[in-house]
Amino acid sequence: MRERIGAKGWAGLGLGFCGAAITILGYGETGHISPLGVIFSIGALLGMVAATLYEKRFSTGMHPVAANIVQYVVGLVTTLPFALLHFSLHLTTPFIASMAYLVIGNSLIAISLYIAMLRFGAASQVSALFYLVPPVSGLMAWGLLGEAMPALAWVGMAVAGLGVALVRRQRA
Repeated sequence: MRERIGAKGWAGLGLGFCGAAITILGYGETGHISPLGVIFSIGALLGMVAATLYEKRFSTGMHPVAANIVQYVVGLVTTLPFALLHFSLHLTTPFIASMAYLVIGNSLIAISLYIAMLRFGAASQVSALFYLVPPVSGLMAWGLLGEAMPALAWVGMAVAGLGVALVRRQRA
């Protein structure tokens, strides 16, 4: 990417990673971690890293919303047959509302913003924001759902926040 990352940036990336890991390990104390879930999360992380580097290097200039729609249509076509063979679907109002939030909010809007930020910013600065996902998810579950927030997760949140701040403070 021809992006220069200084010592402060590398330290921030390392701290961000450690903070996210500490947060996740904190939830391990409560029995909320599945080894299979961790394996799939690592696979998803590797996929996001590859996609980030590919997008930054070979961006075609396609509008982020259009790129998202193409991506999700391809994903739907490739996974729908499997889903129809192995799962039954019961359309209820809570299910439709949840899916609408996940598709529109988490997918179309969030990923479109991510692609737009990636096109105009440094890959390290944009991708460092992913280190905030475990701490912010835990914080939202604590505040909105009343889930317990383990002490170690609070520590992880602080470490991840410090790491992301260090990465974001370097010049793009």
